[in-house]
Amino acid sequence: MRHGRIIDSLMTTFSRSTARQSRPQLELLDEEMIQVLASKTGAERLAIAAGMFRSARRMISSHLRQEHPEWDAARLQSEVSRRLSHGTG
Repeated sequence: MRHGRIIDSLMTTFSRSTARQSRPQLELLDEEMIQVLASKTGAERLAIAAGMFRSARRMISSHLRQEHPEWDAARLQSEVSRRLSHGTG
């Protein structure tokens, strides 16, 4: 596999329909994206992944704040962490 044609640890796509399933769906990268990522250093790829993780955390937190305005900060962070760890946290 050249440069890991399937980079499953880079992007997992969740939606309302996949959230009900027991397994997340993986997003496959096209050749152009593979070339872009292959040109990056390890540190650059790690920075991209970290940015994606921060973005996911913000989106989940914002969604939960709207859905559960009664939750305090600790409860909110606990649920965000649980969701990001696929329920293993």
